[in-house]
Amino acid sequence: MSTNLLVERLEKIGWHYTADQIDGLLEDASKNNVPYSDFLITVLSQEIEQKEKLALEKRLKKAKLPYIKSIHDFDFSFQPSIDERRVKEVLSGRYIHNGDNILLLGPPGVGKTHLAISMAFEAITQGHQALFITANDFIAECQKADKQGLIQRIIKRYSRPELLIMDEIGYFSFDELSAHTLFQIISRRYEHGAMIITSNKSYVEWGKIFGDEVLATAILDRLIHHSTTFNIKGDSYRLREKKKAGIQPANIR
Repeated sequence: MSTNLLVERLEKIGWHYTADQIDGLLEDASKNNVPYSDFLITVLSQEIEQKEKLALEKRLKKAKLPYIKSIHDFDFSFQPSIDERRVKEVLSGRYIHNGDNILLLGPPGVGKTHLAISMAFEAITQGHQALFITANDFIAECQKADKQGLIQRIIKRYSRPELLIMDEIGYFSFDELSAHTLFQIISRRYEHGAMIITSNKSYVEWGKIFGDEVLATAILDRLIHHSTTFNIKGDSYRLREKKKAGIQPANIR
């Protein structure tokens, strides 16, 4: 029996994966005398799995994560200052539903970005829309958008996703434009859009980062109000790897 009509109907409803696999599925079902109900469950399950896989790939692409890291790759034994139980609570995703923030503070190399990406990756696998950007790239985007008269587009772009990850606040100072743009984004997201922030600076130093003590206080007030803060203390992973390789840097920032 020709399956052309069946393929045509499957493609019409968007079941492209099943349409590509239908000949093999029908052959296996016939050969093994598979009951109709089991065959239907198999077809539905495979189509759903494929759609979920494609949707996950799309969310990951839109999130612009610099790389993929799972929490299973994180070495908690090397950073005992991090409470694994608290991290796993974050991974449940409740903070996103509540519009809460996650703040990861600590010196360079202690795993802040790894944790941020792991938390974001888990959120994306749970079906949430996320967007990642470094503070330096955000500053550059604001400067470029301002020249083109598109600063409102920046505000909308970073206010939209359920989860916004901003990495490396503190390595570069914000200019007045980017500082005020970030404040507007944080204000729009306040209590309904979750954020993950990493910084190598303590809160008392944020006035210098943003060049304005009053603005820094307003930003922190909104970030910290509903938040979980991780203060990470420990050695640098990168330094450990260099030591393992027999390399001892002369100067470590």
